[in-house]
Amino acid sequence: MNQSNQYQANIIPQEHDDSFDDIDFKRLINVVLKFRWQIIALTIVVGLFATIYAYSLTPIYRAAATLHLDSNNSDVDTLSDVYRDSNAGEEYYYTQLEIIRSKAVAELVVKNLTLDKNRLFSVDKQQWLTQNPNFIGLSDTDLEARFAQIQYQRALGYVRGGLDASPIKQTQLVSVSFTSAHPEMTALISNAVGQAYIDNHMQVSIERIEKSATWLNASMSGLKTKLDVSEDRLQAFQEKESLLDIGGIKGLAANEVENLSEQVLAAKQSLKRTEVIHTLFQQYSSIDDIANLPEVLNHPSIKVANQQQRQVEENIAELALTYGKKHPKMISAVADLAREQDNVNKNINRLKITIGNDYQKAKTALVQQEHDLAEAKNKYQKLTRKENQRRELTQDVETNKELYNSFFSRLKETSELQGFEATVGRMIEQAEIPYGPIKPNKKLIITIAMLTATALSIGVILLMEALNSTIRNVTDIETRLGTNLLGIVPLIKQNAKKSPADTPVDHYYFFNADDHAFSESIRTLRTSVQLLSFDKKVKVIAITSTIPNEGKTMVTSNLAFAVGQLEKTILIDTDLRKPKIGKSFNIQSPGLSDFIAGNNLLEECIHHDKKSNLDVITAGTIPPNPQELLASNQFKQLLKELSNKYDKVIIDTPPILAVSDAMIVARQADNLIYVVHADSTKESQIKTSFKRLQQAKLSISGVVLNKVDLDKATEYDDFQGYYDRYGYNS
Repeated sequence: MNQSNQYQANIIPQEHDDSFDDIDFKRLINVVLKFRWQIIALTIVVGLFATIYAYSLTPIYRAAATLHLDSNNSDVDTLSDVYRDSNAGEEYYYTQLEIIRSKAVAELVVKNLTLDKNRLFSVDKQQWLTQNPNFIGLSDTDLEARFAQIQYQRALGYVRGGLDASPIKQTQLVSVSFTSAHPEMTALISNAVGQAYIDNHMQVSIERIEKSATWLNASMSGLKTKLDVSEDRLQAFQEKESLLDIGGIKGLAANEVENLSEQVLAAKQSLKRTEVIHTLFQQYSSIDDIANLPEVLNHPSIKVANQQQRQVEENIAELALTYGKKHPKMISAVADLAREQDNVNKNINRLKITIGNDYQKAKTALVQQEHDLAEAKNKYQKLTRKENQRRELTQDVETNKELYNSFFSRLKETSELQGFEATVGRMIEQAEIPYGPIKPNKKLIITIAMLTATALSIGVILLMEALNSTIRNVTDIETRLGTNLLGIVPLIKQNAKKSPADTPVDHYYFFNADDHAFSESIRTLRTSVQLLSFDKKVKVIAITSTIPNEGKTMVTSNLAFAVGQLEKTILIDTDLRKPKIGKSFNIQSPGLSDFIAGNNLLEECIHHDKKSNLDVITAGTIPPNPQELLASNQFKQLLKELSNKYDKVIIDTPPILAVSDAMIVARQADNLIYVVHADSTKESQIKTSFKRLQQAKLSISGVVLNKVDLDKATEYDDFQGYYDRYGYNS
């Protein structure tokens, strides 16, 4: 009867990873509906408190006036470079909004309306002195001044605290609003702020114009003096230098320098050429050698003579083609050639004689021309310096004159603007006393509070649902535990009128005709157990649980009752530490421990229950060594002997997490049924038990979900389909 070799492989519990499970929205909705009355109650309570709170708040009123800001009027005084306002588009309007909210405007409002005298800001003098005893010694005059200052600061803080200004989009309009608990003050201060802003701008503009005029007057005398001094300096310079048309003189000097520069360049070239020929004549003495030198041949006089000689030679060459040497024309041409050659030689000799004089003349001419050029340049530089000085003096005069004229024009404009009231804007719409408060919005507060309460309660419920790690329904067993469900045992509800809540449930509840659902669930469990062993003979069935008080013994006993109606059955209590079977059947010892210990015979330990027609072996006397007794050969032989006498042997074992006795017993069983208390036993505890069984190479045949609240389960479809199939609603 080794259970580890006989159990089906497909019912071994597996670790389940639900990280990939889809969200079951229907189940979440059912969870919310399950607690709907609690949610509604909380929402109503919060709504009541929100109503009390909303109606206890002080009503706040708001009034708004509309101003038109005219940016064109901001530059009515054209002294833009001295005191012009910055009115560049959007920046200008946001600047004006800040001015409206400024302390200066608020102070003007307090002053115009004499708010510091208003009773709203009055000081309880006696109370104030009680709170500030250090001021008791002050004189009445000082105390009055102190109280007046306090009232003024209160009024100023009141105005600044409720004041606001905002632009109206795509317009030059501004909404000036004031918020307060006093409706008449909202309209009064809103209008006063708009007028105070306009008055403040007028006052600032007038003061700015007056300051500008004072500054311009002070600056004019200094500018006039600077202009006179600069003009005198220019006149003195012109008289000293006797300058009439320095521009024309400078132009002539520039032309002279240019001409002399060209002459010096030509003289240098002539000197270089003459110097080369002079040097060659010093080196060569033969006329023939000198005549063949390129420098001599390129000399103008020699070049002309050579050209004439070549013409004669060309003429002789042409005549030789027609005439003989003795022809008169040939003789005449030869004579001309000799004459030209003689002329070339004479020119060379003449050049040789005069070249020295030409060289000296060229040197002298170059020195003279360079001297003239230097004097011309010096003269031109002097004229340039004088021109620069005259230009600087003239520019100084023109600058001082332009600045003086500009200030004179601005002073004239400013004088005309004195006393002119330039307005930055105008009031478009006056604020009116509001008829109703803007806050608190009581309906909104109550609605938000109730919606928040509803949302929070739903969130808490869903959070508790997410944190609830207990096993509650079929889906939890199949997906989270990875095993199959054998049956569902409903919760037995006591009748509070007939029996106290702490009264134990009748052990024979299977035979209670008033609760058909319970007996039907036990029969269904019996059928499931029979189907597990449909193809083989199963004798020994062990039943265990995770922890105590899960109703395991109740399920075991009533399953034995149901099986006993069809087959010969015996019930054994192997919980030798905290036995319950004997007490439930009102059976005294001896029992299992007494038989294994050899104190009693088996016939003495088997007790017959007449009501259920069931044989029972109780735990007997509680022994000091329960595990040794259950692991003994006597216990194995007992199960073997009972299997031969009975069709079914049903064993009630201790919880797995409490002790390891159940695993010892399970090794001798054909099937192991696991009882789970619905909505009570934690998933982690059950998986720990399963892990222990796996480590011991044991597996369970299925799970029985015990103490299921059928009313709630039916209402929220936690076991949809199971009740009708098993006849729970019959």
